[in-house]
Amino acid sequence: MTKKQIVRQIATELNIDQTLAKKVVQRCLDTIIDVLAKEGRIELRNFGVFEVKRRAARKARNPRTNEEVWVPPKKVVRFQAGKNVAKRLQTVGAESAN
Repeated sequence: MTKKQIVRQIATELNIDQTLAKKVVQRCLDTIIDVLAKEGRIELRNFGVFEVKRRAARKARNPRTNEEVWVPPKKVVRFQAGKNVAKRLQTVGAESAN
């Protein structure tokens, strides 16, 4: 699903203009990014936790040339699903398996 599809769905369900729904969705995403940048962690109850982790520098290999490459350290975002999300995914997975 794309952001555009999310905006359409919210606009339809709430019977509001798509422009307003787009602003709300974008502001929500911007806020999550801002909090991650400043605090490194955001917990959304009943959904999950986004956390910034530091990935250490390492040596890697270019598969084409087999040459060693130095990969610098970087920050990555990790998501840990909350209990409600995990439970719902298991329920949906069980239904589609039947």
